[in-house]
Amino acid sequence: RQAAGATQSLLSLAPHAELLPLVRRHGIAERFTRVDGRPDRSTDGKSGHMVRHLEALAVPAERVVVIGDAADDAIAAAHVGAKAVLFTGGSHSRASLERVGVPVVDSLEEAVSVAEELV
Repeated sequence: RQAAGATQSLLSLAPHAELLPLVRRHGIAERFTRVDGRPDRSTDGKSGHMVRHLEALAVPAERVVVIGDAADDAIAAAHVGAKAVLFTGGSHSRASLERVGVPVVDSLEEAVSVAEELV
């Protein structure tokens, strides 16, 4: 979808120093305009982390769709005014994801399609 002018970034609570080598090792670093892991000793949680991430990207939250695999991802997106799609491929059950009230999908491809409809 990058060919259509969309960008994607990666935000994770994994430690930043561990996330960057992991993304590079998988050969996907070039897919992201920004990669942010949790700064050392940060206790801000997902919402604060997402605020800093979007500020660094200089992208208005209303143009952002978070694709996540946990209810907290959708809650953090709502906190900053972004939309969210949740993916069942993580460790959370579909039922727990559906309780949040955002679209829930079973594949990343479907997540991207739904995200495109939301913006």
